[in-house]
Amino acid sequence: MKKIISALFLVLSFASFGANAWMQDARRTPSWFTQGVMYQIQPRAFTPEGTLKAAEKKLPYLKDLGVTIAYLVPVMKMDESRDKSFWSPRQIKSGFENPKNQYRIADYFHVDPEYGTDEDLVDFCRSAHSLGMKVVFDLVYLHCGPTAPFLKENPSFTWWNEDGTVKKGPWRFPKLNFANPQLRKYLIGNVRDLILRYGADGFRCDVGDGIPLDFWCDLHDEMDKISSANTVLLCEGYTVCNQYKAFDADYGWFPGLSAQRVRSSWTARERECPRGSKFVNHYENHDIATDWRPRAEKKYGTQAVDQILVWMFTIDGVPMLFSGNEIADADERHSMFGKTPMDWSQLDSEVGKKRHALVRRLAALRKEHHAFTEVNGIDGLVWLDTTQPNEVSAFVRRGKGETLLVVQNWTGKEVSAEVSFAVSASSLPSYLAQEKVDRDVKGTIEDKMLLSNNARKTGPRAFTLGPWGYAILPIK
Repeated sequence: MKKIISALFLVLSFASFGANAWMQDARRTPSWFTQGVMYQIQPRAFTPEGTLKAAEKKLPYLKDLGVTIAYLVPVMKMDESRDKSFWSPRQIKSGFENPKNQYRIADYFHVDPEYGTDEDLVDFCRSAHSLGMKVVFDLVYLHCGPTAPFLKENPSFTWWNEDGTVKKGPWRFPKLNFANPQLRKYLIGNVRDLILRYGADGFRCDVGDGIPLDFWCDLHDEMDKISSANTVLLCEGYTVCNQYKAFDADYGWFPGLSAQRVRSSWTARERECPRGSKFVNHYENHDIATDWRPRAEKKYGTQAVDQILVWMFTIDGVPMLFSGNEIADADERHSMFGKTPMDWSQLDSEVGKKRHALVRRLAALRKEHHAFTEVNGIDGLVWLDTTQPNEVSAFVRRGKGETLLVVQNWTGKEVSAEVSFAVSASSLPSYLAQEKVDRDVKGTIEDKMLLSNNARKTGPRAFTLGPWGYAILPIK
């Protein structure tokens, strides 16, 4: 009975204090990832041609922008079945009448002719590497296409109904059977091929939290052997404990235009997860560009999106841009199901030029100031209180001998606020005790602004921030 009571106490304590109060740190991740800037390339939207060769020609442009990681949505051979009972609802709704869905794959080992050849993908990776960039591929292992040849060769790779029809998973695609050891071996072999033959440096795992975690653990172990622990796995999804052995990062969704929400979402997540957990921060991706109307540029306005970008690049984690974010692309035609190329002439417009310059400067700041790429606790990020907590957020990033302050007005009106350096225990990472407060931020906010918009310093710790105003300053 005593053992039962002790076990119950541990469970209740775990629930009360959060996972990182009881568990080990998250897995170590290569610095090329934690210090990087990602750009999601949706080939059908990224260039008019929609091919890997056309995307390869744009790599110097991404390099100049400050991108260090090119993330390709799936480019492997898509299923061409026209049986609409195997089409996802949004594929049908799109109106393209195109059976080729990037996330309904028939062949995991070869490039779809729509995008080019296998050698084109090798060339893409080789060109990226020559520019000092890494390449992340997309793994779609939850399901496959209904006419995938490997299903005929290995029927037990999927699930079947009693009447002999294939059992469908989410999105109406055949769901893969991870209870089958041979399927796991087959997919791990696929990843070996993508690394060794094509040159992949990491993988974004589609619906990663829908696949058994132990598979991802085994996969990462194999990747580490191949690459000397220099490749990464990114989970499209989230479970509290998945960054111990399986994943290097999870998706970090933008919480919304609210000073309180950007802070509370971070602190809640930090208290749940292992110390040093990492997230890829973004506000749009291929799913959102396909499904959300209106898109962020129209829904929030350009200035508000600028503010989101400041958050993306300065909060802990890795910023991820979607094709066209850097030129304020608001085109609502973008879709996964047909060629809807972004309007590159937007780069010549006033708004496009301003956005491009902002993203370029934010990427440069991450490179110039290592405090923005620190992970792990107090040297990473500490929130500060402001006298206008509903409108203005403030946090500091520390690391490599420097401390930087980020102040943001999340409203479309002018706000005056003071920033407090009296850090409470509630603002500290949960694995630090109250007695560690003396390690917190002390010092004077310098007048020099590394980057600002609609912001002026009106006192030692006071600011007047115009609509969507922000300021990034050093503290000495």
